[in-house]
Amino acid sequence: MPRYYDWWVYVVLALPGILLFAVNWVIFFHNLRGGKWVSGIVLFGGLWIAGVCLLSPWKWLALIGLADPGIWQLIYALFCEYIGDPVKKNKQEGQDHAEE
Repeated sequence: MPRYYDWWVYVVLALPGILLFAVNWVIFFHNLRGGKWVSGIVLFGGLWIAGVCLLSPWKWLALIGLADPGIWQLIYALFCEYIGDPVKKNKQEGQDHAEE
């Protein structure tokens, strides 16, 4: 039977992840204003929080890790070629036909 600690032990273990999570959100909103998309701490905060929550008795709290914008940006970056903007694709196809 696993030994569960007091809730504060898990909070202390999650502090680095919480810090990275918060900084990632600040960077995300800063990038929205500036137009650049730069982040050096991509999704470590969400993964750290999810890992600590999976060790705790409250495993459902691991879903908080999905709120990290780095995870969604990674998914978008991996599939942006396939889920691209259809209007942009139509414009590019029109330009390709005009060049011919």
